[in-house]
Amino acid sequence: MGVAWLFLGLCIWSKQSYGASVLDLAELVSEYEDEILGRAVGFTHQDPEPQNGGEVGHPEEVHNWDTQLELGQVAGVTTDLNDDPVVFHRGPVVWDMNSFTPDNKLSGQDQPPIPVDTILTIDQFTGKVKSGKGANLFYMPHGIYIDQDRNTWVTDVGLHQVMMFPPDSDVPSLVLGERFVPGSDKQHFCKPAAVAVSKSGNVYVADGYCNQRIVVFDIKGRYLTEIKGDWTIVHSIVLFEEEDTVCVADREGEKISCVGAGLNHPQFMGARILDIPNLGRVYGIAGRGTALVGVTGQGSTPPHGITIDLADEGRVVDTWGSELQNPHLMAVSREGDTIYVTEIGPNRVRKFDVVAPQDNIFNQEM
Repeated sequence: MGVAWLFLGLCIWSKQSYGASVLDLAELVSEYEDEILGRAVGFTHQDPEPQNGGEVGHPEEVHNWDTQLELGQVAGVTTDLNDDPVVFHRGPVVWDMNSFTPDNKLSGQDQPPIPVDTILTIDQFTGKVKSGKGANLFYMPHGIYIDQDRNTWVTDVGLHQVMMFPPDSDVPSLVLGERFVPGSDKQHFCKPAAVAVSKSGNVYVADGYCNQRIVVFDIKGRYLTEIKGDWTIVHSIVLFEEEDTVCVADREGEKISCVGAGLNHPQFMGARILDIPNLGRVYGIAGRGTALVGVTGQGSTPPHGITIDLADEGRVVDTWGSELQNPHLMAVSREGDTIYVTEIGPNRVRKFDVVAPQDNIFNQEM
């Protein structure tokens, strides 16, 4: 793709700057001990002053890339191991004010599931559908994630369930949650929104619209624990495994929060690392290198994309995507050179190439 195309690992994500990173666990341990001694843990945050100083890869939209796609409400997107985007859409079903009862139960439980393929793999270059599956399984698709073993994880907010599909399978081998039953205990979710999976097999479920928590399972679906924070709607999550950190898009809280993931240091699971407030309604987040990218929807700010450098105390270093209308969730390619953003009304998948110097925060390590 040429030297000019920078990995979304934008200069933010480089291990060369790991010692200065806000996600340095040695520093976190020290700060956590300070908290136990009575001093506050956290990082000083000032209101962001967006800038693009040349070391940050800047996402530029590839116009008309998705014009051949016919999609319903496009809820989620991820990338497979070939870096093709995989979307999760709702076909003819629309989430509106009548979709759920006041107690968060799906109104159309007596209706058949969505009859079309809801999980579509799209060619990263042509924008054409390569394959599809998921017909007659889902009621209200939301989040999607493909792990390192090519398993596909999805959430359905109508079913209140999380499902895992093995590679090349049309049938889920693991289902978490009780069908159509919302709840807040170890066996139930309430409109789960997203999933992230570690290489070691920890499954982090953003739960979600009602419960304001992250629920953690092992790869077999056995409940491990939950993480709670000062969150309103846990709409999207991203895992920075090497830094033992999970970040949350708190949509209505208009902030991003990063806490300990507990992979290498279980005692620090849920420990506050960083809050980035006053961002607007953050719908989706994704990450690569030291770069944390997000999209904001209609609210206190117009819809747009943001790039945050986690190695620089969560500073907003770039804004982009001024033509976004109603962004929902997003993904970063595994090479870090492309961002995909889903939109609901218009029902689209928008592609952004990351243009940057060869050494930028999308390919840096912390």
